[in-house]
Amino acid sequence: MLLAASASFAFAAPGTITRSKAIAAATAISLRHSDLPSLREESNPLTPQDQRLGLQLTACVGGVPETQAFANTQSPEFASAGQPAVNIASGNEILPSASLVAKDLAASERPHALSCMLSSYGAQLRASLPKSDTVTGSVARLPYVVSGSTATFAVRLTFAVRVTDGKATVTVPFYADVVGLAYGPAEFSLTVTSTSVTPSKPLELRLADLLVARAKSAIG
Repeated sequence: MLLAASASFAFAAPGTITRSKAIAAATAISLRHSDLPSLREESNPLTPQDQRLGLQLTACVGGVPETQAFANTQSPEFASAGQPAVNIASGNEILPSASLVAKDLAASERPHALSCMLSSYGAQLRASLPKSDTVTGSVARLPYVVSGSTATFAVRLTFAVRVTDGKATVTVPFYADVVGLAYGPAEFSLTVTSTSVTPSKPLELRLADLLVARAKSAIG
């Protein structure tokens, strides 16, 4: 999981995690159904395709390869039952050291980092749609600050999906907010996607606070 956006650094001295305890720590940080009880929990395994796309994104930005991580996990996905369609999940990575986290985050400062994200997310979205649909997109940084995180960033990817159904054509807005956080050797992210309406900032910040609190508890 590359934290591919701008980050503000305020590194303290959190604890460290051994390889043998990394998966348990990453799992402890994850979102759980009790955080979003009104949403439906869905399976969200980390597939070989997810890993391949993650490596491609990391290589594009120039970050630390996921193969160096002690653990790389993601939470279940939590989805709304009606409209607007909202999907929420977290991703968690434990690296061998806080210095590697800093190195990974430094890559996000490079000018091309956001274009790498836009290309990666856009390709995933296009792959999920019929070939007759077209997608255009943009990406921008969001000025989020999460107390207690040793680094915080947020970006919003905005896509216009042009859908053709018979002779009718409509354009549907699709949003993907990615809030990235770090604490010691842990990098973790919150991803919120929404159709038609922009994601809720208060909800994102509430969930980000939960993730940071769990990281502190898991890592010390």
